[in-house]
Amino acid sequence: MLGMPPATDSADASSPPSASAETGDDDRKDAPAGAASVVGRLAPLREELLSAATMVSQIPGLSGHEEERGRWLLDRLIAQDLSEAAPDEFGNAVAVLPGRTGDRTLMVVAHLDTIVPLDDDHNVTVLPDRLIGPGISDNSLAVAAVSMLPRCLEAVGVRLDSNLMLVGSVKSLGRNNHEGLGSLLDNLPLEPEAALCLEAIDQGRLNYFCIGTLRGDIRCEVEPAAATRSYGSESAVVVLHQIIQRMLGIELPQQPFTRIAINRLRAGKAYDTDPKDAELSFEASSHDDVMIDRLRREIEDIVAEIGARNAVATELDVFFRRRAGGLPFSHPLVRAAHDVMLSLGIQPERGHSPSELSELLARGVPALTVGISTGQKNQTTPDYVAVEPILRGMAQVVAILQAIDGGVSTNDVTHEVPTV
Repeated sequence: MLGMPPATDSADASSPPSASAETGDDDRKDAPAGAASVVGRLAPLREELLSAATMVSQIPGLSGHEEERGRWLLDRLIAQDLSEAAPDEFGNAVAVLPGRTGDRTLMVVAHLDTIVPLDDDHNVTVLPDRLIGPGISDNSLAVAAVSMLPRCLEAVGVRLDSNLMLVGSVKSLGRNNHEGLGSLLDNLPLEPEAALCLEAIDQGRLNYFCIGTLRGDIRCEVEPAAATRSYGSESAVVVLHQIIQRMLGIELPQQPFTRIAINRLRAGKAYDTDPKDAELSFEASSHDDVMIDRLRREIEDIVAEIGARNAVATELDVFFRRRAGGLPFSHPLVRAAHDVMLSLGIQPERGHSPSELSELLARGVPALTVGISTGQKNQTTPDYVAVEPILRGMAQVVAILQAIDGGVSTNDVTHEVPTV
């Protein structure tokens, strides 16, 4: 076992067990544990949680190459006596913790993949206040959280009435567009009644709706000069610059919220050579799906026109389209999670999410995304997660599951973006 920093959480680790644990009566409903007391009951698992996060983070998991991470997760769950644990036909790691009655099924999901190249150094540095390493904050800590959920429920003395489906989803990031979870949901005999999506950071996020989003790449290729090509740019970068200027000139409304973001540009090999091919990546988002459709048509027209004017080959490749929709803040699931966070001293930050949430909401499954800890990801400095908030983040997950299992209504998803 890795040497982990000493526990610093101020919660009482010696809190008494729940009423059901004291009586040993499996036929009665567990009394919901106070959210704050849950933190103390999880304290003995702190080192195991940190060790799990460290271990899975050191396994390469570039999107589309998550097999070893999936095996790690399933091995952890099988070791906790989850006999129904196996990869599905799409590569997702799926296990079921049977409920007391099994009348319905809840899902907890975390994506297994990262954006870290397979040959990068995946070592994790363990410090007293943080874990530092590539992918630890997107999404290794959350995968570790899924692997520890059965242990956490046991430590709190809770057995859910509902079956609990634990999922490590594959092919979520980038161009894969949550393919793994979407395929799983499309092939389940019965959809889950509600779901929680776990992200490593940031604690306090309470995502319950998605705004309309379009993501794509625009490619430009300049053919070698020939007699039939007597005009046009010799630089693919110059062409993309013209496209960018036209895209940023598209008139956008103040309401509903709408924006276009140019996020990445790739081109060139040398200082003294005009690049013959280049690619830019963009995202358009809006609370209005009609606006997203309009932006797509306008961008298609811009790409075709600029390509023709410069006598070069241009192509628009849209690989991601998400419809707007979600839960209202008044939904019992949202209010229950909000109250749990406040009871733990977590300040909820309500908003939309590009996570697995969109796949669940699109299929009418009430769902939320929450974060386990605080930290940083995908910046110029190393990824990290803070140690101190982790137990509180796990207590949040346990308490929200208890609230759903205890009868929180999970009525239908709306396909209108809530006002925020």
